[in-house]
Amino acid sequence: MPEIKIHSLYIYPIKSLGEVALRYSNVEAQGLAYDRRYMLVNEQNKFITQRTRPELTKFRISIDSGGFLIQDRDGGDSKLLTHFPELGDHFEVEIWDDRLIAREVLSDWSDFFSKKLNEKVKLVRLMDDSPRYIPQEYQTHKSSVSSFADSLPILLCAETSFQGLEQKMNSELDYLRFRPNIVVKNTNNAFDEDNWSRIRVGEVELFGAKPCARCQLVNVNPMTGLSDIETLKVLSDFRKFGNKVYFGQQFVPISLGSLKIGDTVHILEIKHAVY
Repeated sequence: MPEIKIHSLYIYPIKSLGEVALRYSNVEAQGLAYDRRYMLVNEQNKFITQRTRPELTKFRISIDSGGFLIQDRDGGDSKLLTHFPELGDHFEVEIWDDRLIAREVLSDWSDFFSKKLNEKVKLVRLMDDSPRYIPQEYQTHKSSVSSFADSLPILLCAETSFQGLEQKMNSELDYLRFRPNIVVKNTNNAFDEDNWSRIRVGEVELFGAKPCARCQLVNVNPMTGLSDIETLKVLSDFRKFGNKVYFGQQFVPISLGSLKIGDTVHILEIKHAVY
């Protein structure tokens, strides 16, 4: 059996917008560097998401000198988000059950997105001095915080798990519907990652904290923004436990460092998946 290796790496610099595919990445306490350090909030300062705004998929993101180039796929225009943008006032934002202090990104970013979405929104930046803490039972010595991800810092999925779902659907599937950070290949079976309690990959050790519960976001085609009901429906037929549907495992860094495509994944500890 071939060794389990990293197949692909992704970050999503602005929550619910397009992905950036990477060859390598640094793992920080909040997850992969630059992953979901920004998000859009509405007039009530509550996060917005593809779940209710699938048109967010029209914003593509690519690496550019000194930052990320944000492009409106429909309008064709673009704008550079630097790694160190000018920031405005501190204010409280809401993401799920968490409330924390963020800062608005200036240089007309909020206006840019408001015009594109026909809704008054703000682009905000996660701040180190107002961390988003994760539940204590998932914290490690090196990580007690997350990004603007839905829950824990890193989402890992196995290529065989996607293939297992494709077989059930009898069609090919865009893996980015599930917004993974790390996709691995060469696992023995679909959903083997559910049972990984601790792994080492590259310079990094990761704690397999909990499976990832899925919602209707997986029904959104990331290339078109169009939604269907098929993906979640089929997944529910064989991956529903209790009242939740699961796909992928959420990880928390035990140690920090770098990893890259092709790195071998060493399974250090296993567990019986608890859903």
